[in-house]
Amino acid sequence: MLAALGLATKQIVRPVIEIFTRILVIPGGAIAGGFYMLWLVLAKRFVPKFGSGIFFCFVQALVVLILPFGSHGIFTFITYSLPGLVVDLIELLNRKNKNAFLFSVLDGAAANLVGSIAVSIFLFNMPIEIMLFVMVLAILSGNIGGIIAHLIMKQVKSPLLQTAIIESDIITNQEQLSEEKVVVD
Repeated sequence: MLAALGLATKQIVRPVIEIFTRILVIPGGAIAGGFYMLWLVLAKRFVPKFGSGIFFCFVQALVVLILPFGSHGIFTFITYSLPGLVVDLIELLNRKNKNAFLFSVLDGAAANLVGSIAVSIFLFNMPIEIMLFVMVLAILSGNIGGIIAHLIMKQVKSPLLQTAIIESDIITNQEQLSEEKVVVD
């Protein structure tokens, strides 16, 4: 579901951003990427296991190749999967989920940076000066995406945990009642 939201966000945000980035002759994804990489960061927070990031991005790459979203051809698997791999590698440092904010910002920045570099190398063949500028924009945009992802997760996590605890208590109570009924019978 988050992969689909990421693709939907991309279809809305990228054209708006490209109005400005075409003037600067830079890929719109460098700036817009932070807003759709936030879904990758959220996916890693919901499923904090190694491989969930690359799986998320691989699903997006498959959808982009199947549907007319403007794929990068065979490079789609590379340009989409590398951000997921990088986020998975970064999360190896965050095994104990010590600082969710810091790692959300770092994940967003790294994912957008790697995605922008991959697109710049494989598709645009940019001069190094422009690529450095694109890299700075990608980091800043990715930071914003990571911050937004963290704020969303803070809002969603508590109600989800409370619901899970309540449902767990209900199931436990039902099991106890069933056991008591069996003993009485």
